[in-house]
Amino acid sequence: MEKDLAKRWQEEWQKSPKRNLCVCYDVPKEEVMKAIEAGADTFEKVSAKTYACQGAGCCERLIYRLLEFHQAHQKEQASSDADEQTLPVDKA
Repeated sequence: MEKDLAKRWQEEWQKSPKRNLCVCYDVPKEEVMKAIEAGADTFEKVSAKTYACQGAGCCERLIYRLLEFHQAHQKEQASSDADEQTLPVDKA
């Protein structure tokens, strides 16, 4: 399941990144995702950095999902980086 969530992060970049995620403040999904990649790792940090979800709050669930996808993506990357470091080197 973790791999599915990690894969979703990449898929979200393909699905209308310019479309508004927050309609109250006209915040595109792309801006929210860039904020998450830049270190906004909680809902509060994303909201403070992008102004998303400071109106009616209807985008709150979407932001939490993007955070979940990104955290899974980071875990998968860390795991694959660790696997690459432990591979034996062929000295032939």
